[in-house]
Amino acid sequence: MDKRERIDKLIEKIENLNYHYYTLDEPLVSDGEYDQIYDELRQLEEETGYVRDDSPTQIVGGEILDKFEKHFHITKLLSQNKAQTHEELEAWIDRCNRLRDEYNRNHDDKLAELEYIMEYKFDGLTVNLTYNNGLLVNAATRGNGTVGEEISAQVRTIRSIPNKIKEESLLEIQGEALMPLSELTRYNEENELQLKNARNAAAGALRNLDTKETAKRNLTAYFYAIPTNDLDFSSEEEMLEFLKDQGLLIHPYHKKVHNLQEIIKELDFIEEERKRIDILTDGVVIKINDKQTQEVLGSTNKFPRWSIAYKFEAEEYTTTLKEVVWNVGRSGKVTPSAILDPVEFSGATVSRATLNNYDDIIRKKVRIGSKIFIRRSNDVIPEILGVVDENQEGTKEIEKPSKCPYCGSELIQGNVHIICPNSISCKPQLLARMEHFTSRNAMDIEGLSEKTIAQLMEELDIN
Repeated sequence: MDKRERIDKLIEKIENLNYHYYTLDEPLVSDGEYDQIYDELRQLEEETGYVRDDSPTQIVGGEILDKFEKHFHITKLLSQNKAQTHEELEAWIDRCNRLRDEYNRNHDDKLAELEYIMEYKFDGLTVNLTYNNGLLVNAATRGNGTVGEEISAQVRTIRSIPNKIKEESLLEIQGEALMPLSELTRYNEENELQLKNARNAAAGALRNLDTKETAKRNLTAYFYAIPTNDLDFSSEEEMLEFLKDQGLLIHPYHKKVHNLQEIIKELDFIEEERKRIDILTDGVVIKINDKQTQEVLGSTNKFPRWSIAYKFEAEEYTTTLKEVVWNVGRSGKVTPSAILDPVEFSGATVSRATLNNYDDIIRKKVRIGSKIFIRRSNDVIPEILGVVDENQEGTKEIEKPSKCPYCGSELIQGNVHIICPNSISCKPQLLARMEHFTSRNAMDIEGLSEKTIAQLMEELDIN
């Protein structure tokens, strides 16, 4: 296959992925895998000069569902150029400085030294609010950037969004609707329908014609841009303060920095801090603070030149569940462990994932052979979030065990867990209890590790 044919294939593939992600809210791959495909397309286009008009690199993207009315935005909503390395950030800063210097050489009204505002890049669904005479008159999705879907009734269920603001001029205000992670947990505990992740949960809620279902998900929304306005802000900070003064929710984190070193220091902080906050984020947006400089730098047909999104390494990935093995713990609890097609994930090869119990298997609808989403955070064993496609062919049901896989005893069903009652001679139980007994928090017997105890049990049949 030559490079042009490969470009055509990649465009076809990305269009299919976009349709499932934006239109059906059923992503087929993780964000990290999508970025790899997109980056390959962009690189091949640069190498060959072959760029189709309908290439995903040339448009913002997103189809409109027929069941929603179309809404034409007053101002085109742009996407964000992205960086994934410090070198790419440095190249963006150099480019901005070069454009600033060129302007200053040819104009009397000099642009100020560059300073930047850093904000979280939220992972939800973009919403565009229209206020006129102080009243919320419309809410829409971004759609393809020019035309979105009318979702006013759904957005009005978000309690943090005001129906009335003080400013009476015509304003479009852009933000991100999100389902807090605590609300996702609560919802999954209280409802039979299980939501796979917070991003899909927010998108699905806002594109649900039943607004009662939207309200059940207790969404929130953070706002960060005013694409259309007659107001004269001097800086990004001033605009954020205005939004806050109007009663719109602004995330408390926005940091002013002055150079690459300060940006990198802040990125290191955020990469850890984002794991402790209650909303899903996948990166940081870095914007030039000065509004005049923003105007001078302008935009391409897809994204502003004065801002960039730094994306962290993906925490979610997709792979295939090959089999399930059942383990017996110290208390006799029999728990499933998923064996996966190995996948490179955050610098490690992952081949196992957590399944809490048999009810978890049923609730998440996982089967042998299913393509699944996994999430890995804080370097623990990955958790299975759910299946990519519930109707995938060629999968097989995971059977609930009736006998202990180690000692053959009849298993008993507790409230949630399956239990092996043979606490005397079931080897995994015995090994786990001995390991606990000899550990530092109990008898503190030095040198008697789990591996040594297992060898003593196997060779000398100790009990």
